[in-house]
Amino acid sequence: MATSILLGATALLLYLGAEAFSIAHLRQEKAWLGILARSLLTLGFLVHFGALEIGGRITHTVPYRDLPTSMSLFAWMVAGSYGILRLRHREGSTGPFLLPVAILFLAISLVTHPVQAPAPDPKLTGALFAFHVTLAILGYAAFTLSFVLAQLYLIQIHQIHRRKLGVLFSRLPALDVLSRMHHTSIGIGVVAMTVASTLGLLWAKQNWGTYWDPKVAVTFLLIAVYVFCLLAGRLLGWSGKRIAILSIAGYFLLLFSYTIVNLFITQEHVFR
Repeated sequence: MATSILLGATALLLYLGAEAFSIAHLRQEKAWLGILARSLLTLGFLVHFGALEIGGRITHTVPYRDLPTSMSLFAWMVAGSYGILRLRHREGSTGPFLLPVAILFLAISLVTHPVQAPAPDPKLTGALFAFHVTLAILGYAAFTLSFVLAQLYLIQIHQIHRRKLGVLFSRLPALDVLSRMHHTSIGIGVVAMTVASTLGLLWAKQNWGTYWDPKVAVTFLLIAVYVFCLLAGRLLGWSGKRIAILSIAGYFLLLFSYTIVNLFITQEHVFR
């Protein structure tokens, strides 16, 4: 467990370094700053994976048994989702605004990490459960980035109307680029969450004898909201601003699902 925490702390330092160089690159646009930011992010991502792998071997399952380890996996998925967005859109100027999410959740995870790992639970093992949990966390991570991108989109609109962008926001990509990145992150989240839910239903039927749980209902509602975000432009002609506002509202439903439902409502999807 100590090794896992040490690797997690090292990953946090690397993420902080990536954030610092990302901000510097946003301000000065020097190529070597961008290279350093990407290198530190990649190294932090790999070290973080090592921490999660060690923790998973101790509990014989994906690191999701309690809230701190769940947050660590979530932070890793956020970093990975940002990497996918960067490769897909060739745009790194959003890094200073997206990386802090991974940094924050990993820091909280390290501070609140239990001294001893929870005892292995034979029920929470197997490939089906592992893929269900991993893809669900990926969905949460992608939706989180869409939440940040939606806010950046709205801030950009506000700043453009004021004709005063400021030093950092003036270097952000154009509104159409932000809109495409927002659309991509929602798409990743919808696919990941849909597959995760399908696998979860199969696993639940095998282990609980039923598909029903309050978490299932909230999750399908969450997927429906984000699918509507993807289709609203074509079906209703909604602008990027309306879609951004809707996705922000959807994220509050996600927070409700991830915290209140898991901690107080569901009897099965609980942190132990």
